[in-house]
Amino acid sequence: MNYLKLIIIILLSVSCNSSDNSPEAPEGIIVSEPTPVFYKGMDLSFQSELETYNVTYKNENGTPIELLDFIKDNGTNLVRLKLWHTPQNGQNTLNDVKNYAQRIKSKNMAFLLDIHYSDSWADPGTQTPPSAWQNMNNEEVRVAIYEYTKSVVSQLKNENILPEIIQIGNETDSGFLWNHGKVWDEFSNNWGNYASLVREAIRAVREIDTENEVQIMLHHSSVENAIYFFTELEPFALDFDMIGLSYYPQFQTKNLNIVTSKLNELALTFDKDILMAEVAYPFTLDWNDNQNNFIGNLDQTIPEFSPTPDGQKAYFEWLVSTIKDIPQNHGKGFCYWAPDWIAFIGNETTSTQGSSWENQCLFDFNNKALPAFDIYRDN
Repeated sequence: MNYLKLIIIILLSVSCNSSDNSPEAPEGIIVSEPTPVFYKGMDLSFQSELETYNVTYKNENGTPIELLDFIKDNGTNLVRLKLWHTPQNGQNTLNDVKNYAQRIKSKNMAFLLDIHYSDSWADPGTQTPPSAWQNMNNEEVRVAIYEYTKSVVSQLKNENILPEIIQIGNETDSGFLWNHGKVWDEFSNNWGNYASLVREAIRAVREIDTENEVQIMLHHSSVENAIYFFTELEPFALDFDMIGLSYYPQFQTKNLNIVTSKLNELALTFDKDILMAEVAYPFTLDWNDNQNNFIGNLDQTIPEFSPTPDGQKAYFEWLVSTIKDIPQNHGKGFCYWAPDWIAFIGNETTSTQGSSWENQCLFDFNNKALPAFDIYRDN
């Protein structure tokens, strides 16, 4: 008799003879909980475009690589893609998302869908509804967001590429679908309308995701200010699973103690999992094209971490440790924003023959993988 059969017999015997349905394991048998997934992600929303220009990425030794294979083999387990409704530049369409999601799933990586509910970039300063929704009233927009979300999720499910995480709006600090769901400035008392729109999007996801495979995330752009946002939403009892946050030091506090304390406070206050949905850090302050970069000065960086390849890696070592230390295992991981957006000559409407991000990528100016990839390998 082998050990597996013996264990099964013991377990069946204990189950049959137990009168109190106790979940305790029999003596000598250790039952371990499955290890929760720690997401080590990348936002690769630029890839659908960059691939058309034959951009070549390389490993640390300078050997050309296939990007998705390389990041998978080096520890990445989540890819985030943004979705625009009817983009004028033809990028980030639902077809783009579906095509790339097929490839993500074929590598057994998780997929995070970032629905902007706009035809272009949505962030705290710009939340323009899709052009198709421009002349709708509040009730019509509620119907539209439900039907659109349901259609998107239905198509993904039918093609067996249902995301593990769906993000309802992008950096919605000030709401979204302005002015219907705006919660900023003169619309600071409009939280009920914002919540009703989010609720319709969530309802659409839940109706399609009958197996509860999808986690729903709400996304805020600031570690420091997110507590206010989620406190305002709390009375509406929205059915979401995860808090998504952006952290870019050039726009937020550089005090690491504040970052840590705010993350812990968020987790304990709202009892939600936290994903650092957008993070990045420079490996240099130089540039590799004719574009200005988002970070170009030392005072935009964190004093503890130099803008060097080793400093970039050290920053992410600190960040991962901080996320993993969030109380009650609520720290679920991180997603590096646009690690692939290197300087390239391409579509001028997107790149202007360059990139404003190449010094924050995970590939250097020779397109070689940087030491920060060790963070994906080792965690």
